[in-house]
Amino acid sequence: MKAYIVRHTSVLWDGNETCYGETDIDVRPTFAEEAEVTLRALRGLSFDAVFSSPLQRARKLASYCGHPEALLDDRLKEMNFGLWEGRPWAEIIRDEPVDEFFARYIEHPTPEGESLVMQYSRVENFLREKRREGLGQILVFCHGGVINCARALAGTTRLVDAFATLPDFGSVTELDFSKL
Repeated sequence: MKAYIVRHTSVLWDGNETCYGETDIDVRPTFAEEAEVTLRALRGLSFDAVFSSPLQRARKLASYCGHPEALLDDRLKEMNFGLWEGRPWAEIIRDEPVDEFFARYIEHPTPEGESLVMQYSRVENFLREKRREGLGQILVFCHGGVINCARALAGTTRLVDAFATLPDFGSVTELDFSKL
């Protein structure tokens, strides 16, 4: 199975400064310009099925790209950061090297949230299910953390490196899950 996985466009909050995951934040006023780039990247491709995170930033891009009927799936939501949602990263990460801070949350849930391993498990469950259904090529509108989990599942990165970088807003990541 091949998956084209799309990250939503930029949001009203600055993700480098503010922690957001499952918070349902709207897109920036530049949405149409950003979404047009994504739409061009998808031109000429066909899919057996189209899926989306239920969060509005993913749904809006799915609709713009011609897929208002995308099937919504909670497993495609961004990581639940619990009590950190909406707080500045500078308040959350204090007096500790960033790498050490994030390494802890690979396996341990954030306060009242989830761990990266928990998110990985839901993404794996989603992808294995779609492969078992016999889908050959799918399109998924979702979030950076979901894409990084999918990249780890496809073997293009390691899960321990998933917090290090995020795909660009509106980017399309092509992954092969034939060995999943």
